[in-house]
Amino acid sequence: MSNNRKKFIQQLGAGLLITGFPSVASAGNFLYEEIDLKDFENDGAADDEKYWKRIAHKYYIVSKDYINLENGYYGIQPRPVLQAFYKNITHANTEGARFARKVYPELSVTIKNELANFLQVSADEIIITRNATEALNIAIQGYPFKPGDEVLINQLDYFSMIEAFRLLEKRNHIKVNAFDMPLLPVTEDEIVELYSQLITDKTRVILLTHVSNINGLIVPVAKIAAIAKQKGIDTITDSAHALGQVPFSLPALGSDFVGMNLHKWIGNPIGAGVLYIKKERIREMSVLFGDVNTAEENISKLAHFGTTPFAVTMTIPDSIAFHKLMDVEKISRRLHYLKSIWITELEKNDAVEIVTPKDMSCAIASFRVRDKKVADVADYLFKQHKVLTVNRALGKEGCIRVTPSVYTSADDIRKFTTGVKAYTG
Repeated sequence: MSNNRKKFIQQLGAGLLITGFPSVASAGNFLYEEIDLKDFENDGAADDEKYWKRIAHKYYIVSKDYINLENGYYGIQPRPVLQAFYKNITHANTEGARFARKVYPELSVTIKNELANFLQVSADEIIITRNATEALNIAIQGYPFKPGDEVLINQLDYFSMIEAFRLLEKRNHIKVNAFDMPLLPVTEDEIVELYSQLITDKTRVILLTHVSNINGLIVPVAKIAAIAKQKGIDTITDSAHALGQVPFSLPALGSDFVGMNLHKWIGNPIGAGVLYIKKERIREMSVLFGDVNTAEENISKLAHFGTTPFAVTMTIPDSIAFHKLMDVEKISRRLHYLKSIWITELEKNDAVEIVTPKDMSCAIASFRVRDKKVADVADYLFKQHKVLTVNRALGKEGCIRVTPSVYTSADDIRKFTTGVKAYTG
């Protein structure tokens, strides 16, 4: 266990993580009541089923009626986080407007500071949004494009972000250049070189999807962003599926505009995302929601949302605290291991086509059965084997996305592969 993580666990046990929460239990104190810290002292090897079974049993409440391999939609809240959420809902509902007007403004500042510290950036460089789609729309539609500017996107980018750029193109603000990302690149350099070749003298922005929601490809954002900056090009990075699933440093990405989710791999209640904009870039951004009174250099000008769900935001420190306990390095290794089990097994099947690079992805990976409709395959797996996956658009054939979580067992994965084998005969 790293020294930083040991220190964190000691702080959690002492109830020192979050302070200054008037009338609300701090994440440190509240989680400590729900957690046996000894459960997290083990190294938690990726293939240690005993360790991960204990974590799943003690800290996750999931349906026993089916195997959920569609965790890419949103993450299941760990039990302590869920309990904190219930408590926060009750508190906000009981205290009413007095809480909203007298307590919450100061509390929200504390929460934002804690989130910024977790992301290793300044609090005046982030806003809390409802999700990554909203965050990225604020960045995309507020970006200072000029006539003739071009944007580079590909088919593995999230459809909502593609649509945001297409909307600007329809309004004659930009030109969109789209290309097909290789589904099975061999190295990161192959991806970097592709972007380098596609840049034109009119390219102003490159959309980088850190982890593809379609096939789980992990894009080398930092390498591409560095090349882009040398050419005076900005990157807008979609890290919706990266935050909490794969280890990375937000500042080290080198991208001045990053949208993220807190309800996918961090385990917060649904309705929380984050937009990061490097401080010196804020002034040039136009607002998406009307605001004429906030200073141009204040990122809050981009966050004029009106009333938002108090309890969702109030629970952010709890979800961060639990996620730190779990340790993103251990999470990433476990998810990669679970994914590798089924890819290794199904790639032997001639009827199955894997459309995810095994070593350049984490939890998310996809496949299709040759000459079969992906919707039919997903339907069969759920109806006949009680395994939930989801079909995604990808070229003419589409694909079936498989996304385990930390509470998923190796046996769950094997039941899924058994179902695919039964379907293919």
